Amino acid sequence: MNKKQETKGKVKMSNKEDYNDDNEYKFDNIEVDKDTHKKVKKKGGAGVKIYSVLITLLAGALAGTTFFYYRRSNNEKKEVDTYTRIEESGNNEVKSIVKDYMENGKGTMAMLRELFPENIVVYASNKYSFLPVADNVPKNDIDNKNINNLENGEIEYLKNDKVVSHKGIDVSKYQGEIDWEKVAADGVEFAMIRIGYRGYGSGALVLDETALNNLEGATKAGIKVGVYFFSQAISVKEAKEEAEFVMENIKKYKITYPVVFDTEDVLNEDARTEGLTSEELTQIAIAFCNEISNGGYIPAIYANLRWYALSLDMSQLGEYDKWYAYYDKEFYFPYKINIWQYTENGSVDGITGNVDMNISFKDYE
Repeated sequence: MNKKQETKGKVKMSNKEDYNDDNEYKFDNIEVDKDTHKKVKKKGGAGVKIYSVLITLLAGALAGTTFFYYRRSNNEKKEVDTYTRIEESGNNEVKSIVKDYMENGKGTMAMLRELFPENIVVYASNKYSFLPVADNVPKNDIDNKNINNLENGEIEYLKNDKVVSHKGIDVSKYQGEIDWEKVAADGVEFAMIRIGYRGYGSGALVLDETALNNLEGATKAGIKVGVYFFSQAISVKEAKEEAEFVMENIKKYKITYPVVFDTEDVLNEDARTEGLTSEELTQIAIAFCNEISNGGYIPAIYANLRWYALSLDMSQLGEYDKWYAYYDKEFYFPYKINIWQYTENGSVDGITGNVDMNISFKDYE
């Protein structure tokens, strides 16, 4: 999934190009979902704008005090004097917390996520959502203190000062012709290769035109490979059809890494999946993964934070490996993941232009 990839989620995609004739959705600078396979995290947010609301929320949460916030449709705001009320009630602790976060540049989202560890905090559609963390889904043990941000922009994960993660990339036809020997020499251990996609308009199954060459080149260079398929299935039947399509096209190759169901929103009202419920999307993902598992491969699901939290029912997906797109130097997600896609702007020898960079926390053999 890289800058220009088919169409992936609906999280925030910017600078979208246009639809090409095979009903792909390409964008140039995807922020959450890229190449239709990039899930990017929206940085920033309404920090300053909701400062007073935050104080209100913190005051209520920490001191049991309730305040009110009003907003008029014409953007005029009427706010109860929250600051004064906090002063009067003696909630200096609340003020201290807010001040500490703001002075240290941590921002609104970081504050909320630390204050509400029992929830997944997501900002979307101009509001914050607090989703309960499912008890039955395995949790991650990633410690941000062990994330090593290198000068070249790459990320490693350490344990006892030893690198335990594996360096990877994901590619599609938008990377063009790849010199896989140079890629291997640059330390890339695994590659997730787009095998194909379903057109979001026509519903046709399409093989990525570079998929087979990439599978051959990567494996010949000693790089472990997995594949991903950008889904636009609207039923369990179509999900199984996609899985069969994938397995038919990879049967000649040694697939060590997962076969991935790439699911995300398409910012187009004509998208086939527009309007599907969370339960429908979840059952479609499960159907694909089970079909892949029955075929002898390791199934996985690819999504970004918003898609996992808002569009899928995580309580039903605990048994499947997860490939997580989150573009930040620090990690945020309560559940166990196996692969982390941390940027769409990586650089690797043998590939012209930017490429998505990943690390794997799991040894796939």
